[in-house]
Amino acid sequence: MIPNMGIQYMNPTISGFDITKPPILVYEHRGNSYQLGALEWVFPSMPSTPPLDNATFRFFPAACHYLDGTFTPEPDQTACPSTSPQTGSPFNFWHPDLITMHVWVWYPNPAGLYASTNPLIAPFNGG
Repeated sequence: MIPNMGIQYMNPTISGFDITKPPILVYEHRGNSYQLGALEWVFPSMPSTPPLDNATFRFFPAACHYLDGTFTPEPDQTACPSTSPQTGSPFNFWHPDLITMHVWVWYPNPAGLYASTNPLIAPFNGG
């Protein structure tokens, strides 16, 4: 997991940029409820023109992801351990190098509208 990122729910059938169909919704876990905080788009390479005015991007290296949200950077899937080296959680998926763009629409973010992380989000969404 990435501290101050939120819980990400992904629809893998969505690709490309469509403002009305973000592939990832980012939620903050607060007690017994969840609040939608941000939208996230993923690009295989840096867009030549930002899809939204003043948008900023983050590079996310190729990584093995595990069911509990932990991840380990690895250049290809064959290098992924079957369980998380940090927690022992089972392998879930691998992705190549990615460029991401967040838009914090429903949760205030003092780091900025397009920041990758949000200091107001509880670390690891502990609530």
